[in-house]
Amino acid sequence: MRQAAAIRALFAPAALCVITLLLGGCSGTEDNRAVPAPSPRTSSDTEICIALVGYWAKEVFLERPTSGRDFMQKGLSNGQNEILLAAVDAAIRERERAGEEAALKVLDERVAQGCGERYRSGRPSEGIWREPSASPQA
Repeated sequence: MRQAAAIRALFAPAALCVITLLLGGCSGTEDNRAVPAPSPRTSSDTEICIALVGYWAKEVFLERPTSGRDFMQKGLSNGQNEILLAAVDAAIRERERAGEEAALKVLDERVAQGCGERYRSGRPSEGIWREPSASPQA
């Protein structure tokens, strides 16, 4: 019995040292620090317009069931709806001339062009997008 106690007395500090070394190696030294996550990217007004109008333009062009909603139900401003309608009209003409694949390219190009023009100098200054300071004086 005394012999077992003596062996335990010898191995206990050794085991403690091994455990300490193992845990110490996992504590996060300078070499294995976590890399900070990149900050989130925000989208420009033009990118948002292209995504939103582009989605609904395809829905309308392809005559999907959800395409019958009015522009406010789609979350579009009047100006964005004008871009959508012009892009769809151009795509319909292109489909008659060169087929649906070419028409979808025209649709994407017209949406990108229209949104780029609409937001080239920041937010539009008319309609629901008007900033309070840009309101006409009565």
